[in-house]
Amino acid sequence: MRSQFLILLGAFLAPLGGANPVEHTTRSQLVVHEKRYSHPNWLLTRRLEPDTPLPLRIALKQRNLDRLSDLLLEVSDPQSPSYGKHWSAEKVARTFAPPESSANAVRGWLQASGVEPARIRRSPNQAWVEVKGATAGEVERILGTRYHVYKRDNGGEHIVSDSYYLPRSISDVVDFITPTIQPDLRLDEVPSYKRRQADPASGVIHAKRAANATGAPTGCDTLVTPDCLRSLYNITYVPKATDRNTFGVVNYYANTYLQSDLDTFFRNYSPALVGKSPEFISIDGGVGEAGWVIQYAMSLVQPQPVKLLQLGNAQTGEFRSFNEWLDAVDGSYCTYEGGDDLTYDPPLPNVLPGGLQQHDCGTVKAPYVVSNSQATHEYAFSQFYLERQCAEFGKLGLMGMTVMYSAGNVGTAGTQSGYCLDENGSMNVNATLFNPSWPASCPWVTAVGGTQVKKGAAAVPGAEEVWNQEIIPGFFQSGGGGFSNRFSTPAYQKTAVQSYLQNLQKSDPAHLKLFNKQGVRRHFHRV
Repeated sequence: MRSQFLILLGAFLAPLGGANPVEHTTRSQLVVHEKRYSHPNWLLTRRLEPDTPLPLRIALKQRNLDRLSDLLLEVSDPQSPSYGKHWSAEKVARTFAPPESSANAVRGWLQASGVEPARIRRSPNQAWVEVKGATAGEVERILGTRYHVYKRDNGGEHIVSDSYYLPRSISDVVDFITPTIQPDLRLDEVPSYKRRQADPASGVIHAKRAANATGAPTGCDTLVTPDCLRSLYNITYVPKATDRNTFGVVNYYANTYLQSDLDTFFRNYSPALVGKSPEFISIDGGVGEAGWVIQYAMSLVQPQPVKLLQLGNAQTGEFRSFNEWLDAVDGSYCTYEGGDDLTYDPPLPNVLPGGLQQHDCGTVKAPYVVSNSQATHEYAFSQFYLERQCAEFGKLGLMGMTVMYSAGNVGTAGTQSGYCLDENGSMNVNATLFNPSWPASCPWVTAVGGTQVKKGAAAVPGAEEVWNQEIIPGFFQSGGGGFSNRFSTPAYQKTAVQSYLQNLQKSDPAHLKLFNKQGVRRHFHRV
């Protein structure tokens, strides 16, 4: 993958020579709108040249998000008279659209800061105010900031800064500004398919496991097959309304599956599927997918067709983000709501040879159930960005979608093994506080953790335990989980969370010190 330059915006708290805050506002009227945490894998290299073009975009706060929880419960609670009456994308857009007064306030602030009216425009979705032709020097002056170039440990260079200023009145109507303080989105997952592909000694897929006297398959403690999962979770239902139901799998990488690999797997475990493939849906030029997700998904839900939502452009190495598939399945997100952030959502059109010219926006009919096996960690994003993206998952719920995300593969270290959080909220190898995964910690997604069959046990209900596997000497993988540091406990979880914390206080109070002190946060994993 080619090196990506991601642009992040910020400001230093101390007065900066040559980078004065908004000229018509005194410093006492300014507030720090966002501030990033330090990251152990970033190395400062140089100051950014002031003539560097920056695509300045301002995300406006949306209306009625305080009602989102109640609205979701109305359509999802079987006791509600509105149960199952899911919303249209148009109704979602109308309900949560930013007020016109917010856009007018931001436009007036920009003009008072010296931006010509002709360069200021409202995005087609009405949720953003954009400035054409901005440069680093101009944005530094407007927001009282300095840009610097940092190098990641992976070699990529990124434009980063610490925080940025807004007038108090503008801060009240703005979610965040892009380019912003966010780090780039690297889906820091140790690929889950390394867990259970084949026995390391042989490198081959085994035939179907033998059954014990009760008919339950054995050997599932070393290799989990579709039959193991069916027996372990008592999966006997065969989908019937396959023309009306839809199941989708999202992939964010440029890995490709081989039909020959699928057929080898199917011959052993699902013979009726030999020669069959998922329905391929390319999003923003996406090609391919690693085979393991498709193999298990198709085996477990047959005869229900599986849709593969493939992101990215392998030819140019464009990176992928959670927002890209949100754009494709929900036109209200990119057409009305405007969730994309050029900090880590790839800018289009891409001027490189073979680059994509525009996003897929509302072009994919949304599957009713969507599985995502990638994850990152909460720490990587600002509170404003997390809240906005989480709200979009909630809106998908209003439209009848179930969205599942992996809880991560490295236990309580988020998605980056060895890096927990310290008391200041920063990641480092010596920290001891839990580092929650994202988007699993969003209250409106279903977080999926990991289990394993107990050693020597047959795959029957109750034979599972928490997944904790030594991959190489001294390095373990295990399912993520815990409490969010950013989101409070939703109403549907409060009783269960309170009971859990009371029991933990009695049985293991030392663990209460390792996650947020109040214990009033969203809990995951749930499955």
